Amino acid sequence: MKLERMLSIITYLLNHEKVKSKELADKLEVSVRTIYRDIDAISRAGIPIVAYQGADGGIGIVEGYKLDKSVLTSDEIVKIVTALKGLDSVSEDIKIKLLIEKLTGIASKTDCVPTGNEIMIDLSSWNQNDQLSAKIKLIRKAIQERRVIKFAYYTNENLTERSVEPYVIVFKETNWYLYSYCLLRKDFRLFKIRRMIDVLPTDITFEKREGHSVDEVQWNEEFDADKHSKIVALFDSAMKYSIDDIFGVENYNILEDGKIQVTFNMAINRWVCGFLLGFGDKVEVLEPLELRNQMKSMAESVYKVYK
Repeated sequence: MKLERMLSIITYLLNHEKVKSKELADKLEVSVRTIYRDIDAISRAGIPIVAYQGADGGIGIVEGYKLDKSVLTSDEIVKIVTALKGLDSVSEDIKIKLLIEKLTGIASKTDCVPTGNEIMIDLSSWNQNDQLSAKIKLIRKAIQERRVIKFAYYTNENLTERSVEPYVIVFKETNWYLYSYCLLRKDFRLFKIRRMIDVLPTDITFEKREGHSVDEVQWNEEFDADKHSKIVALFDSAMKYSIDDIFGVENYNILEDGKIQVTFNMAINRWVCGFLLGFGDKVEVLEPLELRNQMKSMAESVYKVYK
């Protein structure tokens, strides 16, 4: 997002003698402070930015400067193409495909032979009937048109009707989210797109909320409305391959008897019970006691079904 914005700033400045920072901020829908940070980064990259003083002042690029391939090296173009291919895997935007072709053509004319083939990013689902791409396309259009969308949303076992002002689509860890202003909760929320059902645009439009900048959001914060608790689970050594894949090799301890102790934070609900029960008798929850009791109750219910 930042790279795309900085490229937009450079292109805009090359086509205008001077531009006020407020004009750039309004055009790119960010704060003036964000524009100043981007301008500083562009200057450090070697592009000669000049500030004109006075009432008629502004920001510009030194007269006579030409944008050449030194702005983006071959390696940088390859990285952009790789990222765009990942976005293209869940998008139906023809502009992305054309941009990939354009950048691939530029890279092929330089000293760089590969054009993003060392790393492949495919964000699409294994399920060919998955509707994720269609949802993302609809939400993206609503963001561009500043249009409120409505949908039904699952949190644990509760289904609520939501209307939101969509701001940005986020891919975090392994899931797609929508960062938006929830008109029900009167606050910004992160919604998991797979939990959004019957997503529909409305005829209601909205203005960007004053003082809000997506770039200043701390994405590492916990946006989940459920309170997270520390969970300690003891896995059989035979589950090591699964634990490596799910929790990461840095997040567990191997005990003297070979069993694996994993500590993680998650909301205590039916989902986490079902997730842990999926390991069968190869896992025991040590704490908290509340989760142990829920696991026992759910296991007894499963036993009654198959009894």
